[in-house]
Amino acid sequence: MNPVIEHQTDARSSDPLAKILLERRLLPRAELERWQAEASARRIFLEDVLLENNVLSRTELIQALENQFFCPSYDVNNAPYAPDLLRRLPHGLAKKQLALPIEDTGEEVKVVMANPQDQKARNAVALTLSRLIAPCVALRGELRDKIEELYKRHERELAGGKAGKAEKSDADSDEREDDGTEAKASEAPVFAAEDLRLKDTSELVDMLIHEAELRGATDIHFEPAKNSFGVRFRVDGILTRAVTLSRNLHAQMISRIKILAEMNIAEHRVPLDGSFTVTRSDSLIDIRVSTLPSQYGEKAVLRLLVKNLNLLDLERLEMPRPVRDPYQQALDAPQGLFLVTGPTGSGKTTTLYATLKALDRASINVITLEDPIEYTLPDVTQVQIREDQGMSFARGLRAILRQDPDVILVGEIRDLETVEIACRAALTGHKVFSTLHTNSSAEAITRLIDMGVAPFLIAATLRGVLAQRLVRVNCKHCLESYAPTEAELAMLGYPRIDHLHRGAGCKYCGNTGYKGRKALYEYTSVDSNLHRDIMQNAPSHVLHRTATKNGMIPMSDFARREVIEGGTTVAEIRRTVMAEEGRELLCPTCSRLVNAEFTVCPHCQARLREVCPGCGAQIDSSWEACPNCGHEIRREWQQLYCRNCFAPVQADWDACPYCNTEIAT
Repeated sequence: MNPVIEHQTDARSSDPLAKILLERRLLPRAELERWQAEASARRIFLEDVLLENNVLSRTELIQALENQFFCPSYDVNNAPYAPDLLRRLPHGLAKKQLALPIEDTGEEVKVVMANPQDQKARNAVALTLSRLIAPCVALRGELRDKIEELYKRHERELAGGKAGKAEKSDADSDEREDDGTEAKASEAPVFAAEDLRLKDTSELVDMLIHEAELRGATDIHFEPAKNSFGVRFRVDGILTRAVTLSRNLHAQMISRIKILAEMNIAEHRVPLDGSFTVTRSDSLIDIRVSTLPSQYGEKAVLRLLVKNLNLLDLERLEMPRPVRDPYQQALDAPQGLFLVTGPTGSGKTTTLYATLKALDRASINVITLEDPIEYTLPDVTQVQIREDQGMSFARGLRAILRQDPDVILVGEIRDLETVEIACRAALTGHKVFSTLHTNSSAEAITRLIDMGVAPFLIAATLRGVLAQRLVRVNCKHCLESYAPTEAELAMLGYPRIDHLHRGAGCKYCGNTGYKGRKALYEYTSVDSNLHRDIMQNAPSHVLHRTATKNGMIPMSDFARREVIEGGTTVAEIRRTVMAEEGRELLCPTCSRLVNAEFTVCPHCQARLREVCPGCGAQIDSSWEACPNCGHEIRREWQQLYCRNCFAPVQADWDACPYCNTEIAT
C-alpha cells in the first residue's frame, strides 16, 4: 500500500495529471472525478489510485506525461546515487518541488521533475545548483519515494562520516593526553573539524568560480546578510543573483578565499587585498580579491581576468572607420600624449593593451606603470605600482624617463604631479598613453585643467582623446522585432524605420535578452581650432562643439546607429550613453545654465536648438532642408514682410494680398 502523503507536501491541488487525462480523453470526466475523490479521501496521488486499481497502465501514464511536457521520461527506480548533487540541492527543496538531480554534464544538470512546466520550480532548482537544467518527467509517487530513499542514504553517510571522524579525533586526543601534551589534545578535535569544513568549502568556492567563468562573469560578489549568504555574478556589467547559501557558510567561505589569496584570515576589521591564479585547460584566470568589513560580516569581491592575449587585438575591438583611422594615425605619431577615457569597467585597459600590441615593440623601448599588471606582454617592461612601499606613479614615471623609453604607458592619471610629468615627457619626444575617468573626450581636457595643468602644456602635448563605453548586445538566439514607441523614435532622432530589435530572453542569455558586450567610441583629435579653445580655457561644451565641427562623431550617434542596426536596444543606450546628454550647458544669449535637452532658454526665451517644423527632429542651423522628412527649412531672417502692413509675403508675389502694397524685389 502506498504511504500517506504529509499535509505540507500534498501537491494534489497542483497535480496536472487530471487535466492531462481529460485533454487526451484517456478517462471520462465522471470516472475521473470518482478516482479523484478516492485519492483525496485517502490523501494519496491520483496516479497511485489509477495504478492500484488497474485503470491505466504505468506506460500509458508515462506516455501522457511525455506528450504533455514535450520532454523525455526517466525511470526513477534506476536513478543513480549522486551525493555531490544531493549535497548541492537541499532535501527540503527537492521534496517541495519534487525534483531529483541525477547527472551533471558540466554545462547542465539532468533533473527528474514531476512538472517540468512549473517555471518557479525550475528557476529555484537551477539557481540552487548554479547550472542550466535539462528536465525529465516521472510519476509523482515514484519520484517522491526515490527522493526520500536517496536523501536518507545521503544523510546516513554524512552522519557515519562525522561520527567516524569524531571517534578518530577522540582516540588521537586520548593518546596525546597520555603523553602529557594537554594543550595540544584540546586543540586537535577542533582542527580536524575545521579541516573537514575547509575541504567541502574549497569544492564550493571552486564550483562558483567555474560557474562564473562559464557565464562570462567579470566579478563574483560574496555578500553576507542577516539570515543568509548571497553570491552574485556581474555578467555583461549587470549583477545577477547566482545562489543564496546558508548563513553558516559565510565564515568558512571567506576564510577559504583568504587562504587562496594569501591574506590574513585572522584579520576581520580592516579591508584586505590579495590575488591568486586558477589554471584551466585552455586559459589562465587571474583573480583579484578584495574584502570589506560590513554590518553582517566581511564582504568579498573577486575580479576575474582571463589572460588571453588573443583578445588584445585592435581588429577585435571593432572600432568604426571614423574612429579607427584617426586613432591609427595617432599610433604612427612620433610623440604626444594620448588619453583613453571612460567610467570604471568600460574597457580602457584592454584598449591600451591592444594598442601596445599593435606597436613594433622589437625596435622600440616600451615601459608601463600599472596597478595591477593585468596582462604580460612580450618585449615590454612592465612595472608594478606599490604605494605602500613608496613606488607611486609619479616616482615611477621619473625613473622611467632615465631608462631611454620610446613609449610609456601610465595605467591611470590620478594627481597633478603625474600628469605634469607625463605632459613634459610627451613634450620632450616621448609617446605617452594613459587613462582618465571622464564621461566624454571633451571633458578629459577640462578635467586636466581642473587638476591644475597649465592650458598651454595641454595644448602643446595632447594629440588625441578616445572615449569609450560598453553596451550589452542583443542575444542572437532570441532576437525579435517590434514596433518602436514614439519616445524611442524621438531618442533615435526620428529615423524612417518601422521596427527595432530586442532579445526576448532565452536559456543562452539567462532570460535577459542580452549576450555579450560591445564598445562604443568617440575620438577627438586636437587640431588648431581645438588648440585655440584650450588656450582660451573654454568649457567642455564649447570643446565638444568645436570637435564636432572638425569631424568628430559623438558617441551618441554611434549608439543610435547600433540600435537601428539591431545590435542593442534603446533602453541599453539610455542607461550607458544617452544619460550623459542631459548635462547642463550655457545659454549663448544670457550665459545661464540650462539643460542640454531644452529647445528654448527658460530665462531669456532664446532658441537653443532648432527643430524641423515637419517632423520635430533636431536640425543644424546651416541646413536648408530636413534630412529626415525633406521639409524645406525657412528661417526668420529669410522671411519677407510687407513694408506697409508687415504681413509675411512670398518673393514671387507682385503685391501684398492684405494691403495691395507693391512688393519690392
